[in-house]
Amino acid sequence: MDNVNDDNGQVLIGVGPPLRLSDLPSPPSSLIGLIKIIGPSVIVLGMGIGAGEWLLAPAATVKYGVGILWIATIAIIIQTLAFLEAVRYTIYTGEPLTTGIMRLWPGPKFWGFILLVLLVLSLGWPVWAFGAATAIIAAYMGRLPGPQDANLILISGFILSVLIILILSFGGKVVRVLEVSQLFMMIFVLVVMVLLVFTIVPKVSLINVIKGFISFGQIQSSDLLGAALLLGAVAGYAGAGAFANTVISSYYRDKGLGMGAYVGSITTIVGGSKINLSPNGVAFKITDDNLRRWRAWRNIALIDIIGIFTLGSFLGILLPVALAITLLPQGEDIGGWAVAVYQGEALKTIYGSTGWAIILVVGFWVLYSTQLGLTELVVRTATDILWTMSSKIRELTRNDVRKVYYTLLAFMTLWIITSYILFYILKINPLLASALVANMSNIVYPLTVLANLYINIKYLPKEIKPSPIIVAILLVGTIFWLTFFTLFLLSLVLK
Repeated sequence: MDNVNDDNGQVLIGVGPPLRLSDLPSPPSSLIGLIKIIGPSVIVLGMGIGAGEWLLAPAATVKYGVGILWIATIAIIIQTLAFLEAVRYTIYTGEPLTTGIMRLWPGPKFWGFILLVLLVLSLGWPVWAFGAATAIIAAYMGRLPGPQDANLILISGFILSVLIILILSFGGKVVRVLEVSQLFMMIFVLVVMVLLVFTIVPKVSLINVIKGFISFGQIQSSDLLGAALLLGAVAGYAGAGAFANTVISSYYRDKGLGMGAYVGSITTIVGGSKINLSPNGVAFKITDDNLRRWRAWRNIALIDIIGIFTLGSFLGILLPVALAITLLPQGEDIGGWAVAVYQGEALKTIYGSTGWAIILVVGFWVLYSTQLGLTELVVRTATDILWTMSSKIRELTRNDVRKVYYTLLAFMTLWIITSYILFYILKINPLLASALVANMSNIVYPLTVLANLYINIKYLPKEIKPSPIIVAILLVGTIFWLTFFTLFLLSLVLK
């Protein structure tokens, strides 16, 4: 069924409940108002910097050369367009993309189950806290950790993971908690990395890294399947990982972007007042005034996403990669038990204990803040899914979405325990765990992007549908991700 306006002033999208129609709120006209809306890209970028930028891209380029950075270029550009398409839906309906997907046939219970399974498999593992723990143990031991320190790292990672549950329980709106932590992390890391790069990295190395972003098709490995794990990890996590397109739409909903102003938001138990969160959105009427406001809201999202996420993602890869290829020998495997501080010994020889301390702090905070953001992403997305798919849950919680959010956050503690037990039994190190999780993004992105395109093309009014060029690029993007996921699966079966 196409988007249809009925006689009661409602719009029908898919098989879900109808959305009532109203006028699109006016965008903020002051700088302070604009600053209050901008910010979701800071959170998403912060998650990406710790995952793909600090760890996976440097590991891949040290092993296979800077020529593989074209993979990151394509991934970041496609993700940028995917974010804008998700936000297109949210501005029109006030709903996050997950809610839109669950409006598709055969309905919310089917899609809710699929999304929850993929969410847990792709993002539910506490791999970044596991990696951050290597910095803690490095500080304690005064050296790079190794396999002999595995048990200490596992215990430290578990404690760090549980602490995140407490952090997310305070501070008013959850979005504000994350914005503050991620903004602090990014400014700190950016300043440190710029200073290190411009004092250590030769100009020619910096130029080679920049050239790598446009060396399309180049892969310096005769064993493509052997390289599939790390290359697929770059494709999946350069920029940001799985479900980033869905969760950024949820953050914008909470910020009141477009029709999100009518829907509500998720707040914290401690320090956050109860705000009703509607399971269904509100669509805007197609009028000249509303379309003018639509363009203004769209421009705000463009500034936030391109100005912060896109540019920040390229810079976030450029600096750590330039540093890594300068400090580490070409072809070297980054130690799986020292992922947070793999440059530590090299910097120690240059700056002594100061260089060592810098890497300990930066490596820890980059990975730990990533885990903070991803844990919130998992719980937020699961909350949006359950809130939409089950009226019974809304009744049991008396329409207080915080109870769902924090119940799921508590269950995350049990999942964390399970995860670390599996890491111990299977003898998985932090680098391997991170790369495996990152490759799951290459199946999640195609699913969510294709569903998003279908919704926007079929159900949005013609005045705000995506252009054919955007659609074509995103379709090529799904092929890009699926190619790397296929190589990853083949590497597991054949290697």
